[in-house]
Amino acid sequence: MRDVREIILIRHGQSTANASGVWQGQLDYPLSDEGRQQAGHAGLVLSGETFDAMYASPLSRAFETAGIIAREAGFLGKITPIDGLTERHGGVLQGHTWAEQEADNPDFARKFLNLPEEERWMLVGAETDEEILARFERAISDIAARHSSGSRVAAVSHGGVMRAFLRDRFGPDVLPGSTRAANASITRIEWGMHGAPRLLELASTDHLPESGKPGASTVE
Repeated sequence: MRDVREIILIRHGQSTANASGVWQGQLDYPLSDEGRQQAGHAGLVLSGETFDAMYASPLSRAFETAGIIAREAGFLGKITPIDGLTERHGGVLQGHTWAEQEADNPDFARKFLNLPEEERWMLVGAETDEEILARFERAISDIAARHSSGSRVAAVSHGGVMRAFLRDRFGPDVLPGSTRAANASITRIEWGMHGAPRLLELASTDHLPESGKPGASTVE
């Protein structure tokens, strides 16, 4: 038998900041009512599966999402917070909408948009992809190492760090441009301790009703 585990990555449900277009980064905004409903739908679609463990970013929008999913999926174990799953620190972008950035400092906004992505993060004092990948990949590897072959675990995280990780592992055609996985979307990875991981499902929102199905987000 191959030495593999299944890791299910779930982006948190819609937060109050997502609903208003605010760039959150590591600021701690709660779930909106819509986000709680999205998390419930994610939990229901996973209710027929057995989980050996659940992990989450300690930010409340992710940790509450994990709690709702656990309840609806019938997972009775403890949800373990993992700091490495936390969203990218967004520097001066945090706590503001892009419209506010353009209105308050149009020269800065134009410069930001004209730079390559990694240079944008440095301009605003945010974590770079290199920095977030170091901690996120270490977190995922540590999670996998805790469990034996054949295990299935869930990890609730954030759009920005998930995008960087998935593009690094599976190529730039995964979540192209500035696209992030939608709120409450489900991504499945077959993770081997020896050999390359395999992407089984990417950012699925099939479990969400059409009325509450979000578009692919560009805001972290």
